[in-house]
Amino acid sequence: MFASMRRYRLQRGSMAELARRVDEDFAGQLTAQPGFVSYEFIDCGFGEFMTMSIFLTLEQAKASRELARRWADENRDDLEFPRLEAAHGEILVGRAAQGMLQESHVGAARKPVAIRRYRVHEGSVAEVMRAIDGVFADRFEAMDGFEAWHVFDCGRDEIVWIDFVRDFAAAEESDERAFRFVSEELRHFGLERMSAARGTLIVSRATSELLEPAHM
Repeated sequence: MFASMRRYRLQRGSMAELARRVDEDFAGQLTAQPGFVSYEFIDCGFGEFMTMSIFLTLEQAKASRELARRWADENRDDLEFPRLEAAHGEILVGRAAQGMLQESHVGAARKPVAIRRYRVHEGSVAEVMRAIDGVFADRFEAMDGFEAWHVFDCGRDEIVWIDFVRDFAAAEESDERAFRFVSEELRHFGLERMSAARGTLIVSRATSELLEPAHM
């Protein structure tokens, strides 16, 4: 499966109106595309938001990015949100719980989300992924409050790690587990954190394909 992660800053319009249009219009258009697996709209606060979409193939993921560009153009009269950052790549390690298949809509309870981007300075991305898959995956999946997490290779020796949990107590525990794992068990890879963001899940859609584990 292939992921596209994008970060934006809202410069014109309100976050509430943008989220409403995404929930009522764009999310439905995206789910109708061939190969759709999941989509999340994440409010990061201070006028910034992130989106993540997953498709079965690289070509389908690219087509979804074109759909997103066209939709943004169509709504540009009263909503303007330039892109600040993007990452695309194959999900090499991932897990998801049944709860991620339940649609999230504007006004519903929000799930915490953490997004981290790392550069690998020692060894290879494949070796890092094998270590995550073989050691960390089962620990995190067994954590109370676990919803989903994905790690994908976005090129240039960089990886993106994104996780979703049920509530803020689980978010604190997941942060602590991830920090410990990176600093202790992945320290020999010389991981450099390039960026990090926190947010809450506002809108989401997913199909049962998301529940299929991704392994190295």
